[in-house]
Amino acid sequence: MIMSTNIEWTDETWNPVTGCTKVSQGCKHCYAEREWGRLSANPKATAYYGRAFTDVRCHPERLSAPLRWTKPRKVFVNSMSDLFHEAVPFEFIAAVFGTMALAPQHTFQILTKRPQRMRDFFDWIRREAGSPGARPGEETVLCALRWRRAAVDTPASLKHVCLSRPVWPLPNVHLGVSIEDQPTADERIPLLFESPAALYWVSAEPLLVAPDISDWLTPEFSCSGFVQGQSMEDGYCGHCAGHATDPIHVGPQRAIGWVVAGGESGPRARATHPDEARSLRDQCAEAGVPFLWKQWGEWLAIDQGEGNWYRTLYHSNRAARPGEDQSVLDDLYGRHCVVPQLCLRAGGDHVDMRAPNAFLQGTRPVQAFRIGKKAAGRLLDGVLYDTYPDEVHRA
Repeated sequence: MIMSTNIEWTDETWNPVTGCTKVSQGCKHCYAEREWGRLSANPKATAYYGRAFTDVRCHPERLSAPLRWTKPRKVFVNSMSDLFHEAVPFEFIAAVFGTMALAPQHTFQILTKRPQRMRDFFDWIRREAGSPGARPGEETVLCALRWRRAAVDTPASLKHVCLSRPVWPLPNVHLGVSIEDQPTADERIPLLFESPAALYWVSAEPLLVAPDISDWLTPEFSCSGFVQGQSMEDGYCGHCAGHATDPIHVGPQRAIGWVVAGGESGPRARATHPDEARSLRDQCAEAGVPFLWKQWGEWLAIDQGEGNWYRTLYHSNRAARPGEDQSVLDDLYGRHCVVPQLCLRAGGDHVDMRAPNAFLQGTRPVQAFRIGKKAAGRLLDGVLYDTYPDEVHRA
């Protein structure tokens, strides 16, 4: 199913799988589940009508959709599910990769909260086809084709899959993990690197507490056998090359090549402290990694608007009558805020504005207002951070 999308970092969504189950706090107010509630009540949305969100299904009839798109575009795979959900057979995942291999003009963006199962899938591929860099064997190709036959009515495409057999990793497929804090980053990013990808990326949305991901933004080298007295900067490796005078010949590997982050939207959205966004921005800037700030979500901190923007959120407790001075009345009767407020504090500890010690020194407190996603926008400290890795097709 192709869905029009307002997701800032992609051009198209493609859902060969629908339905999901929650695995962490980042799933608590899942946007896909909210959208599902609307679709499942609509008789015209036949793929969703009457289904529970936890009902995970594969849709072979949707596999061929990207093959009909001639204009290059960024494609978010499974905005309504997780491709590597435990209920999705490896054979079907292979079919999805088969489609992506046949559509090299597009950049396919995959996000998962299940990197261990993604690794298990590629282990399965390795058993079928050999190590990354090898070509999938006939069994893997035929396995994928069995799923594709129901959807692909172009024999030339099927023949192309059989004859060309893509090389892993596919150059137009970017693999990423969703994280929301330090524990999920520590758990998921190392597992992400155990799967072959042309580009690794991270989505930190909703950003609850900014993790330190700096070590994963800098390329690692697959060899640590440096001779005593030599360093990586000297460019010599005594383990790989055999002696200290040969230049290192093992290239950089396993680094995050793109970071997307954003606040939470929806009726029960949690707020993001500006320092959390700044932390990821600064880590990316130091490492030279593209950074995209997607949205603030429902809440905006007082320091993220222009000038005294928040003054319009306060109304007078008593309106001036003819001949009266409103400013004098405001001094006498005060003004009140017409939208919900919070005191945001470092580490995600947000409290009511009226709470004792809400603005406790050392917690980096900042006032925030619930004004809605559209009004809050996506400027961070007045700047639009909207950078992409080089390896993407822009529609």
